[in-house]
Amino acid sequence: MNPMSQSDLKDWSFMLTMWAFFGTVLYIVGTSLRRKQQNAMQQHVLDKFASAKDFADFVQSPAGQKYVMSFADTASSSQSAILSSVRTGVVLLSTGLGFQFTNLGSASLLPLRIGILLTSVGIGFLISAAISSWLARKFQREAKE
Repeated sequence: MNPMSQSDLKDWSFMLTMWAFFGTVLYIVGTSLRRKQQNAMQQHVLDKFASAKDFADFVQSPAGQKYVMSFADTASSSQSAILSSVRTGVVLLSTGLGFQFTNLGSASLLPLRIGILLTSVGIGFLISAAISSWLARKFQREAKE
């Protein structure tokens, strides 16, 4: 049995890194399109009301309350923002490490530089998520007091 050569290992790691990169790009594009569509839909719903009285009547209805609650949950959910930041940080960190790993034995420094940049940004996202989580817990404790 022949173990994988270093060249084969580099090829596989490069392929996995590229798939992770393209997956991340697709995820970011999809998320952006979904947010844009949600904002357009919310703007369209608000444009339907001719006056403030019509809007107040809608908000007092069960469907209007459900609409406002879904909007409020999205705007105030710190947990989803923290989880999104952790998810982004982990993906960027692993992609950056993959780029660095593919640079082993290579004369080109470009993959190494890209890997260091992505790793640094991923670590920054994870630090941001940790600080956000700590602040969210602190604010919840203060609100209970």
